Amino acid sequence: MNQDRSFEPVPSIPPAQGRALIVAPLVMFALAAGLLLAVVPGNPTFSDPRRLAFSYLTALLFLASICAGALAWLMLFHLTGATWSVVVRRLLENLTRPIPWLLPLFLVVGLSLGRLYPWADAGRVASDHELTRKAIWLNPTFYLVRTAVYLTVWWALAALLVRRSALQDRGDDGPISDRMRATSAWGLVLLGLTSSLAAFDWVMSLDPHWASTIFGVYFWAGSLASALAALIVMAIGLRAAGWLREAVTANHLHDLGKLLFGFVCFWAYIGFSQYFLIWYANFPEETSWYVVRRTGSWNTMSWALVLGHFVAPFVLLLFRASRRSPVVLGIAAAWILVFHYVDLFWMVMPSLRPEGGAVHWLDAVLVAAIVFLAGAVIARACLRKPLVPIGDPRLAESLALRSS
Repeated sequence: MNQDRSFEPVPSIPPAQGRALIVAPLVMFALAAGLLLAVVPGNPTFSDPRRLAFSYLTALLFLASICAGALAWLMLFHLTGATWSVVVRRLLENLTRPIPWLLPLFLVVGLSLGRLYPWADAGRVASDHELTRKAIWLNPTFYLVRTAVYLTVWWALAALLVRRSALQDRGDDGPISDRMRATSAWGLVLLGLTSSLAAFDWVMSLDPHWASTIFGVYFWAGSLASALAALIVMAIGLRAAGWLREAVTANHLHDLGKLLFGFVCFWAYIGFSQYFLIWYANFPEETSWYVVRRTGSWNTMSWALVLGHFVAPFVLLLFRASRRSPVVLGIAAAWILVFHYVDLFWMVMPSLRPEGGAVHWLDAVLVAAIVFLAGAVIARACLRKPLVPIGDPRLAESLALRSS
């Protein structure tokens, strides 16, 4: 590999542009607040509290899954010592910055448990033997405690890695790289366990009579693919603005595109495995979940997921030229993010409308509000530190990938 160091200085947002961009987080936060206020109870547009609760949960899961996936990629890159990934490591760190906001955002879910989950209705639990049997795990208090534990673990892991990365930026690397690798080794196990349990609690328990041992892996597959797509969109956007043009090259995009291609296939493999095993066993208590999603408009959405979340990005990312093109790769990544939301919608909404459903204006408003809020937090993080980890001893080699 050519170690030519004739690249431009380490990328960061220039001071003049940075001052202008300070308003960006404020504008996005204001937009998020305005959209959320538009659907609070008491507003004339508010009419269906259950629909509001389900739409809010879907939007919140969209953000939570991307944050969990970004944290997983951050630790995977530390653990594997992937030198090429150093230039995008800071972007992954910034993608984990909304995690502390998930705690107060999930408090709103806590106020709507009775509208979302059958096991939170004492009357239904008393008349349903299956819900009574599962009440030791599926009860409101324990649900909220577990959710707080999951998010606190994610927050602690992200904060620990980000703090050590900031110390490394000050020029005293010492054993910091080894410490981040060691933290990632046990942290990835914790993240895998907590995110799988979170998938069971937040999504699978919407239908407490149904269970799938592979569901946590399915949620993980979607999180990893969507976080990678968000990283690519973020990197290409900053690169187009000129701040990462010399750092994130076509070779880096190619590597990210190959990973995205692989995890699109992984998502499809896990999704098919779950469906095939349940279909083959043919137990009524297991097939009921898919029976709903194979009828009416949900069946249409099921096929849309097959085509939109797998076939289309598979064909697009199959070609080397597509993976090296910022425009094509950016479109593919944005497309996958859209269908990741569709996937979550398909998992959550049939519990509200098993007979069939359609996209409601609440869905668009709430996911936009959550995205604006996360965007404000991420934009602020981008302004506070250089866009690449300037203290990482492997940075020069990572930057030199452009000449490989």
